[in-house]
This record gives sequence, C-alpha cells and structure tokens, in this order.
Amino acid sequence: MSTIRWSRGQLLAAVLFVSLAWIWGGSFVAIEMGLGSVPPLWFAGLRYLLAGAVISAVAAATGRFRPRDRAEWLAIGVVGTFVVAGYHGLLYLGTASISGSISSVIVSLSPVLTTVAAGVLLADESPDVVDGLGLLFGLAGVVVIADPGGGDVPLSGVALVFVGVALFASGSVGLRALDSGLPPAAMQGWAMLLGSILLVGAAVVRGESFPAGVASGSSALPFLYLVFGAAVVGYLLYFELLSRVGPVRVNLVAYLEPVTAAMAAWAVLGRAPTATTAAGFLLVACGFALATVDDPLAALGLGDTAEVVHSDLSENGSVEVHYAD
Repeated sequence: MSTIRWSRGQLLAAVLFVSLAWIWGGSFVAIEMGLGSVPPLWFAGLRYLLAGAVISAVAAATGRFRPRDRAEWLAIGVVGTFVVAGYHGLLYLGTASISGSISSVIVSLSPVLTTVAAGVLLADESPDVVDGLGLLFGLAGVVVIADPGGGDVPLSGVALVFVGVALFASGSVGLRALDSGLPPAAMQGWAMLLGSILLVGAAVVRGESFPAGVASGSSALPFLYLVFGAAVVGYLLYFELLSRVGPVRVNLVAYLEPVTAAMAAWAVLGRAPTATTAAGFLLVACGFALATVDDPLAALGLGDTAEVVHSDLSENGSVEVHYAD
C-alpha cells in the first residue's frame, strides 16, 4: 500500500486553496446580508471601486500596471464590462430575491458555460457530445434549484444570476481571443475600476438612492468584508495560488464555494442547507466533470486510461482572473 507524501509547498497550497474557498464562499452570505439595507448596484459598484483602487495600487507597486497596446485596453474593456459590471450587477440584483447559497450554486456553473462558450465561439475549439451533456447536467441542476412548480425560489432571481454567469463566460472567452499580455493583478485592478464606474452609472439610471451609510450600521461588516476580505485578501491569495498550481487547479475553487457558502449561511444566518440545493449542486458538479475532464470514465475508474488529464480551463476560455462572487 503506497503512502501519499505531501511536500511543504503542497501543504501550503492546500491551506491557501481551502482558505480561498472559505473567503469567497462567505462572500455570498455577505452579499445577501448587505442587500438588506443597500441598493444592489450601488453595493456592487462601491465595493469594486474601493477594491479596484487597492488592487491597482498593489499591481502598480509590484509590476507593470499600464496597458501597452490596443489589445490590452480592449481586454480591460471586455473584463470590466462583462465580468465585473455585467456579472456582478446581475448577481447582486438576483441575490436580492434569492439566498446567497443558491446564488453560489448557480455561479458554480461558470466553468461549464465557459467551456461550452469557447467551443461555440472560438475557431480552435469544437464542443463534443460530452461537453453538451455537461451543459445539460448543469442546466438541470439550476432547474432543480429553481423548482419551477414549488414557488419557494423566485425564478426572476435565478434567471438574473444565470444570465450574469453567461456574461462571465462570454467575457472569459473574449479575453482569451484578445490574447492580452497584461499581468493578472493589473488586469484585475483596471477591470474593477471600469466595472465600478459602469455599475454606479447603472445604479443612477435605475434610480437607486445613494447609500450614504454603506460603511456604517448593519451593512458595514458585510461591505468591509467584501472589499478587504473577499476582494483584496481573496485575490492576493488567488494570485499566489495561480503562481503555485496554475489556472486549472485554482479555478476548481468554484466548486468548493457552494459548500462553504452553505456552511457560512448555516453558521451566520442559522439557515441549514436544503436537500433541493444539495441535489442541484451535485448535478452541476457532474456537469463540470463532463465538460472539463478529458476522460470522465477513467476519472471514475471505469475506463482503460491509466492517467486522467484535466482540461486546462484557461485553454477552454476561462479567464485567469477569477470573479466568482
């Protein structure tokens, strides 16, 4: 019987990975708590305005920050518009009517949708039957969570979050097509600042009142957690993991987030996870395995392949700058 031995670096990477899953999973609960007293688009816009300023300062102090060419400016535009403003705007609007735990499960569809979108939109990728099955399993998970006949979960909230995840997938594929060389931290900072401007503009157009007390009262702790915990500390952990284990493994954190989000909701809000949410998550996880693992049967020990090779999510269009919450 062989013994698995982990090096110190592997143990550190595992600790960072689990820590990141807890930080980002908890952000869904923080969003839900903050939305009780702060308008959604202002909440998202102010969060990313402050977080973008901090990340930009870190990026400027540690490496190249200024974009060099048109492709890098376009990449910032794509990520800021689709991934920050589009995805987060709809995530916050949707989470205003559904729980953060349910939102986290829908968001975990992002690698599946990104894989399929890359196959449809990029010339060098072609979706196969297994990719299609992965998408169907993922969609089935969302339907189970929504429970159309039950009426307990507002379909409008589910739809808003799902469309937001689709925008995330589109932005991820667009970034890959542009082949930007801008460092991840710089991309993150610029995109957050652009996205925050678009979110604030949308809040004004929507008629949301300015939340003067966003950093005080009942919304203070969730807001500060989202800015400095989930955004600043979370993304610094993400960059460290990205350099240690690469984009394939680090983006798997999206599949721990629904678990940590449910546990955080249980601990903070006293809301136990439901069987329906768990069933939906399992379907989404099956969809992920089908869409992103080269040989799912071998992964289960049912095939003849001795070694399972995981598809590189970044090669399938997933942005290496992760925006999961």
